[in-house]
Amino acid sequence: MRLPRPTTLEIDLDAAASNVRAVRQMVGAQRKIFAVVKADGYGHGAAELGAVFVANGADALGVADLGEGIRLRRRGITAPVLVYPNSLPEAAPEAIAHGLTPALIDLDGARAYSEAAMGPCDVFVKIDVGLERLGVPAEQAVKTVAAMLELPHLRLAGICAHPHAPSGADPAYPEWQTRRFTAVVDELEARGVKVPTRLLASSPFVLKFPQTYLNAVDPGRMLYGITMADETSRLPLRPTLRALTTRVIALKELTPRERFAELAPFPVTAPMRLGVIPMGSADGLLWLNAGRVLVRGRAVPILTGPNLEHTRIDLTQLPDARVGDEVVIIGRQGDAEITIAEVARRHGLGPHHVATTVGPRVTRVYFAGGVAVKTVTPAGD
Repeated sequence: MRLPRPTTLEIDLDAAASNVRAVRQMVGAQRKIFAVVKADGYGHGAAELGAVFVANGADALGVADLGEGIRLRRRGITAPVLVYPNSLPEAAPEAIAHGLTPALIDLDGARAYSEAAMGPCDVFVKIDVGLERLGVPAEQAVKTVAAMLELPHLRLAGICAHPHAPSGADPAYPEWQTRRFTAVVDELEARGVKVPTRLLASSPFVLKFPQTYLNAVDPGRMLYGITMADETSRLPLRPTLRALTTRVIALKELTPRERFAELAPFPVTAPMRLGVIPMGSADGLLWLNAGRVLVRGRAVPILTGPNLEHTRIDLTQLPDARVGDEVVIIGRQGDAEITIAEVARRHGLGPHHVATTVGPRVTRVYFAGGVAVKTVTPAGD
């Protein structure tokens, strides 16, 4: 396929399939897996990755934006989709119309779904056990859930939470959060309220605290092969981000300036071979570069920061470089490699923020069996 712009994010679907199968081995056959594809599948493409996760053992998908849930339905995803809180109550009719399951956090939202529903309406209730962001405070959860279930049509499908998992935390901290969660479930069931799904363990808890699995888990970044420095997986996880690449579109031979040298965009103190690539800060390159790129298997420096649409690279040490040469921003070329971890460290990002930083204009190319099987351009073709 001839692309309008030769800048691509390559994604490994086989790695995604392997990762969700690894999670299934970790948590066992009896637990449900809600595979999280929020943030457009962590930048990889929610529909493409979601389809792979469901085909390889996930029971449901999770998104953090109602619009993303609707797009999954429009892209043909029929699996259950849990929508974490991120919309106003008046969006309830849209969620119901597309068969999406909301995670409610207050009575106003519950009333909106009750009024919009024409029949039984499954809902989750999200409780806050420690992250102090979204959710009914754990101490108020039983009373709030009971009030929600007095409303017409609402049916409790599950309780969920997003626990706080800071690096290097005292193990007592996740235990405390887990006890807060299970206390809510236990009290509800003691009052005769069945809680079919108990969803607490996201990636950090799946990796480090098996006792928190309960009867469902909702892994996110680990499905994309992303772990933090203090995390290990007892089964191998493979990165789904295969490469971020572009091509040289222009070459220039520069000589030192005789006038206004101090006003040049970068110093030219000796003859220089300048290359230009068609990717810039508008595509996220400001946060995606390692200060160097790979061309013809060698690292070459980026000259100054990325511009809006283009970036300059120094090809002086590569006299054979030509227009059209592949430029690897993240990934491997020959024996050289620029890793996601290196880029993340340089900019103080978490590694799960790297792919999400790649702009929507960058074409996504999906690989399976080592060959490209699908290309998604910015126009959605």
